Amino acid sequence: MRRTGKIIIWPSYLEGALPRSDGRRIPKSLARRDVTIEEIYRAAQELGLNPELQRGAAHPRTPWRKTGLVLVDKRMPKTRLLRELARRIR
Repeated sequence: MRRTGKIIIWPSYLEGALPRSDGRRIPKSLARRDVTIEEIYRAAQELGLNPELQRGAAHPRTPWRKTGLVLVDKRMPKTRLLRELARRIR
């Protein structure tokens, strides 16, 4: 599902209840429990990243959890983007 110029954001990247080994990609101090794709979508809109919401998608590592995903424009490195989204959500 690769798209040129887009980055996939899964809720597990920002999930405070998960350890890094299970998918969290930001520091625990920025992470939050039960992050939804709607919150990620709104934060991406605020950053002007032209988000696209896809409900019902499952992260390949956890196919039984249909959390959905958000596609955003790639305007900065993914780690920096995730930190900015986490700051907006908090």
